[in-house]
Amino acid sequence: MGTALRILALTLMPVAIWAQPPGGGPGPGGGPGGGSGDGIWTRNAAFGEVETFDQCNGHQPQTGQYHHHLNPVCLRAQLNDNVTVVSTGRLGTVYAEKTSGWTHSPTLGWSFDGYPVYGPYGYSDPTNPNSAIKRVQSSFQLRSITQRHTLPTWVLPYLSNYSQNLTVTQYGPDVSAQYPLGRYVEDYDYIAGSGDLDQYNGRFTVTPDYPSGTYAYFVTLSATGGTPTFPYIFNVQYYGTASGGSTQTVATDAVEYFNNGALQQPASTDPELANWYTKGSQQKAQAISGWDPSAGASTTWPTNAPSGVTISGGNSTPSPADVQQVRYDAGAVYVNSNNLPSYTIGPWFEATMTGGVFMNWAESQSTVWKLSRAPSAAATKVASGMGPVGTWVNGVAIFNTLDGGSYSNSAGEDEGGGGITPRATHFSAASQERGPIAPGSLVTAYAEFDASLATSTASASVTPWPQTLGGATVTVTDSTGAQLPAGILYASATQVNYQVPGNAATGPGKVTITSAGTAVTGTINIVATYPGVFKSTADGLAAAQTLTVNGATQTTAAVTAAPVSLASGPVYLMLYGTGIGAAAVTATIGGINATVAYSGAQGMYPGLDQVNLLIPPSLAGKGKVSVVITAAGRPANPVYINLQ
Repeated sequence: MGTALRILALTLMPVAIWAQPPGGGPGPGGGPGGGSGDGIWTRNAAFGEVETFDQCNGHQPQTGQYHHHLNPVCLRAQLNDNVTVVSTGRLGTVYAEKTSGWTHSPTLGWSFDGYPVYGPYGYSDPTNPNSAIKRVQSSFQLRSITQRHTLPTWVLPYLSNYSQNLTVTQYGPDVSAQYPLGRYVEDYDYIAGSGDLDQYNGRFTVTPDYPSGTYAYFVTLSATGGTPTFPYIFNVQYYGTASGGSTQTVATDAVEYFNNGALQQPASTDPELANWYTKGSQQKAQAISGWDPSAGASTTWPTNAPSGVTISGGNSTPSPADVQQVRYDAGAVYVNSNNLPSYTIGPWFEATMTGGVFMNWAESQSTVWKLSRAPSAAATKVASGMGPVGTWVNGVAIFNTLDGGSYSNSAGEDEGGGGITPRATHFSAASQERGPIAPGSLVTAYAEFDASLATSTASASVTPWPQTLGGATVTVTDSTGAQLPAGILYASATQVNYQVPGNAATGPGKVTITSAGTAVTGTINIVATYPGVFKSTADGLAAAQTLTVNGATQTTAAVTAAPVSLASGPVYLMLYGTGIGAAAVTATIGGINATVAYSGAQGMYPGLDQVNLLIPPSLAGKGKVSVVITAAGRPANPVYINLQ
């Protein structure tokens, strides 16, 4: 039987080897930093920093203070805020918004002006708790401009030293591929009445927690899906008087409400006390390392980092997660937190840093937040500034939409914040995950910002893969400094699929994609084995085939969402992957050990691996089952099949 399967392995066409990523691939990136530039055209964190966000949309500056600029989806999942699980893999869990059956969002946190922050769902009529639940909408939209010579009216109180019509020395860059609309917060107009919220991203409304009504901020998403929309959570000014924040002073008469994993007095119905998320306060925070996500989460981090790599932050000692202590007096609530959540955080990536791994790591903060119990609207609105502007109910910091960079008219470029330069990020072509990459494996590179990777779109028609395609060449520089040309499978301006040279040395490396005389770089972490398995859907349906053996008859079929029957005889599952090579492979299907009938090169397409598994007959009728292969001790991204 092994021979028959081996022959089949040489002749099957892989599924989706040149597939575009769902949604067009990952977005642009950068890293957090201090403010700089002119301070007029201030950069949007959702543009400049999103590459460094983990699966929970959080990251940290060099101080190690984990925070969110937008949709805290993992916290929302913990609080049952209208999200569903799409898939769970080595990088964490991917969520999607529910399409129906919405309930009013819970309180997710508080601003430092004392007002609550809700998730994306509220009453369609803010005065009527019996009205339908809707996805609450921002009232901002991109401006219709080609030149950045004027400011939107909503920002004038914030930029009080400037007029709406700017002088020549105050102009921002013209709108272009390099400086697209949305790069700066001043690229957005506030259109009163176009959405549900005001320019601070809040409204006065009744809520389940405040039946008499309160001013409240909302996390904002698009009306048709889960895409975060400006200003995401907070804009650049508070609605109320910002009397709260980080403090080391707690009133001597403060009453202890929660401590050491337990309530210290009867449960309160006051939302300012009752809504703190304390379920995980006895857990240790966990993070996934970008150096080896397959190792899973750890209570200390980073793990598996190469020697000599510069790292900021991290946790060498396990730290308790979520809110640790809650105290209060007549005027304020005091919340102790390590600023680390009980959901798994990380990994973090950045295209220009060593091995493609973000070098700023979350760190225990031992923070005390102070929040007003009597918020009031501010007669004069003040800037929320950089850094924390509030706290989530789990004690993690909330940041506003700024990333610390702004345009410098004299320099003709942005200054401060993370570096925003044309570059490419590199993913396993099979799993579509970032992380380590093995020699000989297939990789997909995506353009970031205004990078152009090729002069035309082309697919390779012959093997071995050509070293020039679509006007592009790919060179891998390994840890020894050797510059190795790579074969290319597919090339376009925004995406290049290539094969890492099989003789590339392990360790941090660099990839240079050159076209039309322009070089676009990115960094990778090369390890001996790092398996990835192709999937045909976002939720992880295996891009695979089955072979049913019925006497002398062998029947093949593509795996689809329809159940696979095990009634006609032994059925083999043929998976396709990359980064496996000649490594020893084991596998489970539905948690049961599966016989590996073949593992090795697919044979027809360089860099493509194939693993054939005998599906255990005892799984008949089990429905959706997970399939996990492990190569050289490293588990691949999980996929699934359906069995009848």
